[in-house]
Amino acid sequence: MENTIFFGNGINRLSASNISWDDILKKIKGLRMFDDDTLPNTMTYERIILEKPSIHKDILYDEFEVKKNIADLMKSIGTHRFYNEMYDLDVQHYLTTNYDYAFINTILERNDINTPIFEYSSEDVYSVRRLKRISNKKQHKKHFWQIHGEIRKPATIMLGLDHYCGSIGKIDSYIKGGYSYTVDKKQIS
Repeated sequence: MENTIFFGNGINRLSASNISWDDILKKIKGLRMFDDDTLPNTMTYERIILEKPSIHKDILYDEFEVKKNIADLMKSIGTHRFYNEMYDLDVQHYLTTNYDYAFINTILERNDINTPIFEYSSEDVYSVRRLKRISNKKQHKKHFWQIHGEIRKPATIMLGLDHYCGSIGKIDSYIKGGYSYTVDKKQIS
């Protein structure tokens, strides 16, 4: 078994350029301010989507616009030295719920990293197979998994309950051996 680290937004909170979830939620609420102190972020997000004045005929398009706004807000999250320290550990896999690229951008500042890094995903919405492989000059490979999506692909940003439930369904299929995906227009099971 290879060593793995699972991390969330904690290190980003140390960065001066971090944007808090409270700030993100306030910005995507727009003029529709409401008290959300007792709601988890996911429920606040759902309320924002459901109460948002509809621009498109399909609420999924309206939700995509909100996810693009979230992605734009998160682009400014900067690098942090702790990501270098994490990279230097004897770890081969990094799983994160972060949508941003603070970890990747920190690593790319190093002189010992081969570029470009290898990126792979066979999914447009979910992130069961969303991988970035980083190798250094000594050919040591590390794998970076953004399991909740990424800001360059706003549709993958996992926030709503429907997205969480769909993702759980994909993981369940994967574990039970029934997960399928498409590569070069071929269905792979």
